[in-house]
Amino acid sequence: MKRFPTSDERQDGFDCGPADRELFDGLFHRIEAEIGEVIKYAGIEQTDTDLTQLRKAIQAIISTALPSDDGEEIDPTQFVLMAQARARLPIFPEINTSDGRITIVAAGTGTVRLPGGVTFTHRGIYPISTTQQDFPTAPSKVYHLRWTPGENFQLRDLSDTTVYNPGSLPETSPAFDSKYDDMLIARVITNSSNIATITPLANKNVLAGEFFNEFTFPQLRPGAVSDPILASAIDINWARTPMVSFGQMGANGTISLAGNVDFGVTGNINNFKRSETSRYNTKTALQAYNPGSQNATISAQYQIVARA
Repeated sequence: MKRFPTSDERQDGFDCGPADRELFDGLFHRIEAEIGEVIKYAGIEQTDTDLTQLRKAIQAIISTALPSDDGEEIDPTQFVLMAQARARLPIFPEINTSDGRITIVAAGTGTVRLPGGVTFTHRGIYPISTTQQDFPTAPSKVYHLRWTPGENFQLRDLSDTTVYNPGSLPETSPAFDSKYDDMLIARVITNSSNIATITPLANKNVLAGEFFNEFTFPQLRPGAVSDPILASAIDINWARTPMVSFGQMGANGTISLAGNVDFGVTGNINNFKRSETSRYNTKTALQAYNPGSQNATISAQYQIVARA
């Protein structure tokens, strides 16, 4: 015969004196039954001679759930908890859409809306889904829509020099770029009527792309070298300021490796002189040379390689 503790015994404990045999049997039966169930579930035959069965059973269950690629026994002490992974993995937030962006919309005058049902991944391991949320705006403001693990989604005012921008940094400063635990989602600019212009920004762990552009120089005399001219901006719109390099350049429809390449009388794209790059775009200054014997109009084609 055996019994389990009554509600009073669970609440107040047991009386002093000899142990209740039926209660004693019940308590030990529960312990043995629970351990036996784990051993049985792991597919291990129970025996009274092996006192390591429970440990072996737990390891077998873990190995079944998380099989090792090399067949070696898994060491649970090497596991990383989710909270640890979210604090340690050096991986940028990644929005799980085709372009890495969340489409933020103006939900009427003075309101911008974060849509629901968009998933992003924090630290490369923890999925988070958005819920619809509206944020009020004021006229003639510049905002950043951000996410952090502690504060969730917030619309930050660039003119807030107390909390958000104590250094009065320009909006394009890399200090506002996405970080591992602080994602920049969009820029919001309102006009004097409180109508918002919204620029969603791409968030991926690795941001990389190739961009092509064309530019036509003013007519050059024979042997003339143009002044460095800033070409039109190439839109990027990433959440982190990229590093850019110049992949290829050419003239009049010809693409060649970057450098001082002579294209004959049709012109020579002499050099990339400098670039101006932000999260939103990059502008490149070009210079051309006319090696021919007559006036020439040179059209430049060039490639920008960006990575962040």
